[in-house]
Amino acid sequence: MPFKKGTSGNLIGRTKGSVSTTSKLIREHINQAIDGNKIMEMLDKIDSPTEYFNAISKLLPYSIGKVKVYEEIEERELLI
Repeated sequence: MPFKKGTSGNLIGRTKGSVSTTSKLIREHINQAIDGNKIMEMLDKIDSPTEYFNAISKLLPYSIGKVKVYEEIEERELLI
């Protein structure tokens, strides 16, 4: 029996924030391909503090994960 248009067969679905199997495998392959010692050697060669900070700040999201931007919405009282 086919599903109705606009409805899903799995109402619960994958939980929000969970990593798909494909993404997990890709991350594992990338981690194996990147040599941490080589990156440290390259960072040690940077003399300028500004360039060093820029390099670290660009690499940081890949080591700890990217965080989505969160905007706080203020609740305001409606005056009628």
